[in-house]
Amino acid sequence: MQTKLPYLEKASTGQQLVVDGEPFLMRPAELQNSSLSSAKFMKDVWPQLVQGKINTVLGSVSWEHIEPREGEFCFEELDEILQNARSHGLRLVLLWFGSFKNSTDNATTLKYTI
Repeated sequence: MQTKLPYLEKASTGQQLVVDGEPFLMRPAELQNSSLSSAKFMKDVWPQLVQGKINTVLGSVSWEHIEPREGEFCFEELDEILQNARSHGLRLVLLWFGSFKNSTDNATTLKYTI
Protein backbone atom coordinates (compact mmCIF):
# COMPACT_ATOMS: atom_id res chain seq x y z
CA MET A 1 0.00 0.00 0.00
CA GLN A 2 1.49 3.31 -1.06
CA THR A 3 0.63 6.34 1.03
CA LYS A 4 0.81 9.89 -0.20
CA LEU A 5 3.26 12.19 1.54
CA PRO A 6 1.77 15.02 3.62
CA TYR A 7 1.35 18.24 1.68
CA LEU A 8 -0.01 21.77 1.95
CA GLU A 9 -3.23 22.56 0.12
CA LYS A 10 -4.48 26.02 -0.75
CA ALA A 11 -7.49 26.98 1.38
CA SER A 12 -9.65 30.11 1.52
CA THR A 13 -7.76 31.38 4.57
CA GLY A 14 -4.24 30.26 3.63
CA GLN A 15 -2.70 26.79 3.58
CA GLN A 16 -4.04 23.53 5.06
CA LEU A 17 -1.82 20.60 6.00
CA VAL A 18 -3.20 17.38 4.51
CA VAL A 19 -2.13 14.00 5.94
CA ASP A 20 -3.52 10.70 4.64
CA GLY A 21 -5.89 12.67 2.42
CA GLU A 22 -7.50 14.51 5.36
CA PRO A 23 -6.95 17.99 6.84
CA PHE A 24 -4.58 17.64 9.79
CA LEU A 25 -4.23 19.95 12.76
CA MET A 26 -0.91 19.43 14.51
CA ARG A 27 -0.89 19.37 18.29
CA PRO A 28 2.90 19.07 18.52
CA ALA A 29 5.53 18.64 21.18
CA GLU A 30 9.26 19.07 20.63
CA LEU A 31 11.80 16.79 22.26
CA GLN A 32 15.23 17.67 23.57
CA ASN A 33 18.03 17.09 21.05
CA SER A 34 19.06 13.60 22.17
CA SER A 35 15.71 12.18 23.36
CA LEU A 36 14.80 10.56 20.06
CA SER A 37 18.14 8.75 19.85
CA SER A 38 16.99 6.12 22.38
CA ALA A 39 13.97 3.86 21.91
CA LYS A 40 14.44 2.71 25.50
CA PHE A 41 14.21 6.28 26.82
CA MET A 42 11.19 7.06 24.64
CA LYS A 43 9.30 3.98 25.88
CA ASP A 44 8.05 5.93 28.92
CA VAL A 45 7.61 9.19 27.00
CA TRP A 46 5.15 8.01 24.31
CA PRO A 47 2.26 7.39 26.76
CA GLN A 48 2.81 10.79 28.39
CA LEU A 49 2.58 12.49 25.00
CA VAL A 50 -0.65 10.64 24.19
CA GLN A 51 -2.07 11.54 27.61
CA GLY A 52 -1.25 15.20 26.89
CA LYS A 53 -3.33 15.01 23.67
CA ILE A 54 -0.21 15.43 21.51
CA ASN A 55 -0.52 14.02 17.98
CA THR A 56 2.82 15.09 16.47
CA VAL A 57 6.35 14.92 17.86
CA LEU A 58 9.33 16.93 16.60
CA GLY A 59 12.64 15.23 17.28
CA SER A 60 16.18 15.31 15.97
CA VAL A 61 18.17 12.49 14.44
CA SER A 62 21.94 12.89 14.34
CA TRP A 63 23.66 11.33 11.38
CA GLU A 64 26.36 9.97 13.72
CA HIS A 65 23.74 7.56 15.10
CA ILE A 66 22.78 6.38 11.61
CA GLU A 67 26.36 6.10 10.30
CA PRO A 68 28.50 5.44 13.40
CA ARG A 69 31.49 4.60 11.19
CA GLU A 70 31.99 5.73 7.62
CA GLY A 71 30.14 3.40 5.26
CA GLU A 72 28.45 1.48 8.11
CA PHE A 73 24.75 2.29 8.48
CA CYS A 74 22.54 1.37 11.39
CA PHE A 75 18.80 2.15 11.20
CA GLU A 76 17.58 -0.33 13.86
CA GLU A 77 17.18 2.24 16.66
CA LEU A 78 15.38 4.71 14.41
CA ASP A 79 13.17 1.92 13.00
CA GLU A 80 12.15 0.95 16.55
CA ILE A 81 11.38 4.59 17.39
CA LEU A 82 9.23 4.92 14.25
CA GLN A 83 7.38 1.71 15.12
CA ASN A 84 6.75 2.85 18.69
CA ALA A 85 5.47 6.27 17.59
CA ARG A 86 3.08 4.62 15.13
CA SER A 87 1.88 2.14 17.75
CA HIS A 88 0.89 5.13 19.92
CA GLY A 89 -0.85 6.88 17.00
CA LEU A 90 1.74 9.68 16.89
CA ARG A 91 3.21 11.42 13.85
CA LEU A 92 6.89 12.37 13.75
CA VAL A 93 8.65 15.34 12.22
CA LEU A 94 12.27 14.28 12.01
CA LEU A 95 14.96 16.93 12.02
CA TRP A 96 17.93 15.31 10.29
CA PHE A 97 21.25 16.79 11.35
CA GLY A 98 24.33 16.30 9.24
CA SER A 99 27.92 16.92 10.28
CA PHE A 100 27.28 20.26 11.99
CA LYS A 101 24.46 21.21 14.31
CA ASN A 102 23.70 24.57 15.90
CA SER A 103 27.20 25.83 15.17
CA THR A 104 27.68 27.13 11.66
CA ASP A 105 25.62 28.47 8.80
CA ASN A 106 26.30 25.34 6.76
CA ALA A 107 24.31 23.07 9.09
CA THR A 108 22.42 20.44 7.13
CA THR A 109 18.88 19.69 8.22
CA LEU A 110 16.02 17.97 6.48
CA LYS A 111 12.51 18.12 7.87
CA TYR A 112 10.27 15.24 6.90
CA THR A 113 6.91 14.35 8.39
CA ILE A 114 6.14 10.68 8.87
